[in-house]
Amino acid sequence: MQANSQHSNDYKDLTLTDFIDFYPNEKKSNSVNEIAIKDIDKLTEPKIAIVNTKVIARNIELSIQNTPNLSGHRFDTLYKIFKQTKEEKANILLFPECFIPIELLDRIVWFSVQEQTLVVTGLEHITINNVSYNFIVTILPFVKNGIKDAVISFRLKNHYSYGEQELISTNHCQVPSNYPKSYTLFNWRNIYFSPYYCFELADVHDRSLFKGKMDLLIASEYNRDVNYFANIVESISRDLHTYVAQVNTSQFGDSRITQPAKTAVKDILKLKGGENDTILVGKLDINELRNFQRNLYITTKNHPYLKPLPPNYELADVLVRINNGRYFTE
Repeated sequence: MQANSQHSNDYKDLTLTDFIDFYPNEKKSNSVNEIAIKDIDKLTEPKIAIVNTKVIARNIELSIQNTPNLSGHRFDTLYKIFKQTKEEKANILLFPECFIPIELLDRIVWFSVQEQTLVVTGLEHITINNVSYNFIVTILPFVKNGIKDAVISFRLKNHYSYGEQELISTNHCQVPSNYPKSYTLFNWRNIYFSPYYCFELADVHDRSLFKGKMDLLIASEYNRDVNYFANIVESISRDLHTYVAQVNTSQFGDSRITQPAKTAVKDILKLKGGENDTILVGKLDINELRNFQRNLYITTKNHPYLKPLPPNYELADVLVRINNGRYFTE
């Protein structure tokens, strides 16, 4: 939360803790944090905008070299996406991994604050002292005392892919050390979610850290191996019994919103390809998912599309989400 600690605002006498709960939990090999935005209206049927856009490999390399591409085309792409998201009245906007250089992040933050749209985006690498950092950024907007603002969370990628490590090494840079690993569970408008980068999901332990504790897992990707990760996403959705929103660069595709449901209806949306930058919007039903999860099999076995709960799915965890509670309070 250091990125927000020196934030200047007009709240007078209010500090960060007046509108955010932050609970670190470092009892395990992973550092698992919980961040909740206080005093904000609940949202039970969020509309999620998946961005379908090309992430250009050359742009990634330029940022590793500290010479990011800041062409006008990139500004135009952003504002086109903003316009479409506003028109569709989406509540959550998701970009792929390595989508934008940090120099343009302020545009995304501005949009998130003005439209009160939650945003998760990947940044192009930031190289400092020959170490290349790959951050996933979560922007959580809120209104306090009539003033629009946002909390911004930067999280370093825990598992760099082999190809990514090779690219960084080729450019005479190093991959940062990140131990203990860190993951965050967010609660925004009573939606519990956690953002992951694609290769992090290949770790079966890491992807199951929030079993029972989240409504939505967000996967921001720059990933060629779509078949492998399609299997992972479908496994996550059913094994953790959660919605999964996967957003990949358009040339590789398989961006989708998946639910723990029968095969014929498991994908709320799915897309690949195209030359134009656009969004596709899907809607979640948080209450229906939670109500299903709190009931016994005998009352849910004839549900028209949701699949049964996995073993060891704790009712207590479901009730925390229903009651807008906290998991890591000690």
